[in-house]
Amino acid sequence: MSPLRAARVLWGDLAALLPGPRTRVWFVLLGALLLQIGFWYLASPGPTLLRFAPRDLPHALQSILWSLALLVALPALLLAAVGVPLSSVGVRLGDARYGLAVAAVGVIVAVPLMALGSGDAGLQATYPWAGAWVGRSWGTLATWVALYALYYLAFEFFYRGVLQNVVAEAWGDSQGIWLQTVASTLVHLGKPMTEVLAAVPAGLLFGVVAARSRSILPSFLVHLVIGVSIDVFVLAHQGLLLPR
Repeated sequence: MSPLRAARVLWGDLAALLPGPRTRVWFVLLGALLLQIGFWYLASPGPTLLRFAPRDLPHALQSILWSLALLVALPALLLAAVGVPLSSVGVRLGDARYGLAVAAVGVIVAVPLMALGSGDAGLQATYPWAGAWVGRSWGTLATWVALYALYYLAFEFFYRGVLQNVVAEAWGDSQGIWLQTVASTLVHLGKPMTEVLAAVPAGLLFGVVAARSRSILPSFLVHLVIGVSIDVFVLAHQGLLLPR
């Protein structure tokens, strides 16, 4: 086969990856792949691993801002470009009764587990992102919870919202849940091993709840409680929570 013929065959094979009827799905998936790469390098956990970023408020704010840009603003533009409304990716109340009930169960189960796991050396070396500042006072703790909520809202919007629902629209809920679980687990690479492993069942559970409730809010609430609980218990272990 001539080089020219081989190049034409290769181009045809590449073009087959973007079939006409579902072009918008592939467009969003390609965009999501590139955005996740940026998220890892710029927000979590890339800055710490690649640039040895310290745990302090300025660097934590930088990661949160990057998360909002890469996981909310740009994906929202992608959705607008292909005509997908935000309500179809879980930005709504959905089945609020079910969602709140499941979130309550998740919180009841998660908090004791975080208390038990917070002694892990890897977690203590990683959290809180903003360092000891978080535990200085009730005011700093409340401020951090509000800031951290923006990060978790961005995370859930991207994974359990955009990625899961765009795939589910084309191939079904199961495929959407599995794909976002794989993606959201891989983006944890570089974090403590316990957290990476926990991301697998968490991704599946959050995905199932998001699909059933038709909303990202329940998974957002539980995810936020998990993150804040880790920070609080880690600080308590280190004697840095509301010191006198």
